[in-house]
Amino acid sequence: MCEVSLYDIVTLTPANKGITVTSNNTNIPVDGNNLASKAAALLMKKAKISGGLKIHLDKHIPVAAGLGGGSSDAAAVMEGINGIYKLKLTQSKLMELGSEIGADVPFFFLQKPALATGIGGNLSPLTLSPSFWILLVTPPFPVSTGWAYSQCKLKSSDKFVANSKRIDLLETGKNLLFNALEDPVINRFPEIDEIKKALIKYGAWGSLMSGSGPTVFGIFFEEMEAEKAKNQLLENYAARKWTVSVAKALT
Repeated sequence: MCEVSLYDIVTLTPANKGITVTSNNTNIPVDGNNLASKAAALLMKKAKISGGLKIHLDKHIPVAAGLGGGSSDAAAVMEGINGIYKLKLTQSKLMELGSEIGADVPFFFLQKPALATGIGGNLSPLTLSPSFWILLVTPPFPVSTGWAYSQCKLKSSDKFVANSKRIDLLETGKNLLFNALEDPVINRFPEIDEIKKALIKYGAWGSLMSGSGPTVFGIFFEEMEAEKAKNQLLENYAARKWTVSVAKALT
C-alpha cells in the first residue's frame, strides 16, 4: 500500500451536540454510515468528549473507486480530534482504534508505504524506489467492495514480496503488479481492461486495478510523461467520461 498526493480536505468544527457531516459530493452518505462520522463517534466516546462535531468533506478522491478515500477521511478525523482536544494519543493507539472502523484505516496513520497482510491491518513499513508518479483513471461507475471479494477465488502466488523492507520496482519487475480481484471485476466491467491497455499504450511502465476497483493506475517514472499520457487519454477517450489525474507516489 502506498499513499499518493491526491487528497480530500477535512474540516472539523466543534459543536454543542451531535455529529454532522456535509460534503461537496452528493454521492457519499452524510449520516452515521459515513466512515468519518463513525470515526468521530468512536473516538469521542472512548475519550469521553462532551459536545458535538461538524465534519465537512471536500472530496477530491473518487468515491467507491478502490482508492481508500473513505478510510483516509476517517483517519484524518481521528487525527484532528486528537489534536483539537489534546488527547495525546500515540500513533499505535490511533491505529488500534482505526482498525475498529475499517481494515484500511490504520494504514493512513503510518504515513509511509507498507506491506499489508491479514485483512489489511498487519502493516510492515517498507521503502519503494525509484520515485514514481501514478496516473489514476476512474470510470463513471462504482464497484462494490463486498461484491468484488465475494467473486474472488484466492490462490497461492509467488508474486508477492513477503518480509521485504525495500522494493525496487525495476529490480523486482512487473510481476509485482498482481491483483486477485481483477479477473472477476473485469469480467463484469470490461472497460477496466480497456483502461489498462490504454495506459500501457500511452507509456505506462505497468498498470493495475487499484483495490476492488474500478480505478486503474499506471506507473510512470517521469511526471512529464504521466501528464502527457493524461492529456492523450482525455483527448482520445473523452466519450468515456473517465476521471483522470496525476499524483506523486509518497514513497
